[in-house]
Amino acid sequence: MAEGINLFSVMARTALSVICGGILGIERGRANQSAGMRTYILVCLGATVVMLTGQYMFDRFSTGDPARLGAQVISGIGFLGAGSIIVEGKTKVRGLTTAAGLWTAACIGLAIGIGFYLGGIIATVVVYVVISKFKSISDHFTHNDMILRLYVEFDEMSDLQPFYATLESFGLQVLDTTLNHSKRSGDYNAIMAIKNPEDRTQEEVTGYLKKIQGIRKVKMIY
Repeated sequence: MAEGINLFSVMARTALSVICGGILGIERGRANQSAGMRTYILVCLGATVVMLTGQYMFDRFSTGDPARLGAQVISGIGFLGAGSIIVEGKTKVRGLTTAAGLWTAACIGLAIGIGFYLGGIIATVVVYVVISKFKSISDHFTHNDMILRLYVEFDEMSDLQPFYATLESFGLQVLDTTLNHSKRSGDYNAIMAIKNPEDRTQEEVTGYLKKIQGIRKVKMIY
């Protein structure tokens, strides 16, 4: 049975939800996803508060159903998940992992909010391992002819054409490009979908492209 609602339990559950949500959000932020640490913290914390409120209502007024409130969180989180899914040209759909992560973060928040600390902590560890480590494992088995997504920062717009030429000489085919320009810093960046040859690992691709003159940063986006 879940412990009663008191100052310690409220503080412990909210703090734990912030920690768990932050752990998951940090990884997504490093992958340049739209939903980062703050989003994951708010999702997990919000779900925790919902369960705390449901338990408080039941304990104080002997009415309400915490499970019903939790079900509303599960269904309502869909708008955030839908907002993180993006269709890029004709190449692929991205953001599915982030959407699934937001849904899972809400579930973890519900578990913590009702006092199921062990389940929330274990789930956080497992989810973090899945989204941060399993990508390299899956790539090891499915890298043949796969499509990679690159985030590239460069100095001038004129640096992009030589970069394209280098990609082609390396055996990489550019499928789609989204260009961005920061008016504040004056920097240019691009998100590219490229077709990776069978004998190139992601580390080989990024390591090679980082050596190109005029390119500030090359990073894989998951």
